[in-house]
Amino acid sequence: MVSMSKIKLSQVLKAEIKSRELTINKMARDCKIPTSVLHGWVNGTIPSAKNIHHIKTLSQYLHIPIEKLLFDNSTVSSRLILFSSTFMDGKTQYKITIEKVED
Repeated sequence: MVSMSKIKLSQVLKAEIKSRELTINKMARDCKIPTSVLHGWVNGTIPSAKNIHHIKTLSQYLHIPIEKLLFDNSTVSSRLILFSSTFMDGKTQYKITIEKVED
């Protein structure tokens, strides 16, 4: 079992918001997560059983593994998204992401 003190969601979210120049409101809208939940997480509230399902959505939105999002797993390299776009080809949706993976 992981102790609550090891969850670093707040620090990871603050860093991602700053580096990507996002706002909590935009992330909440894009992910369909209640703004109050996201504000709570940024301010140190631990995800509860009622809202833990939003972690997967947030992980996909930020393109970082859940382990990195929750625990700031240092074995996962930090990535900077330079460009991200989606497009449709008929009924199929595609997403293109360009990331800086090394300095």
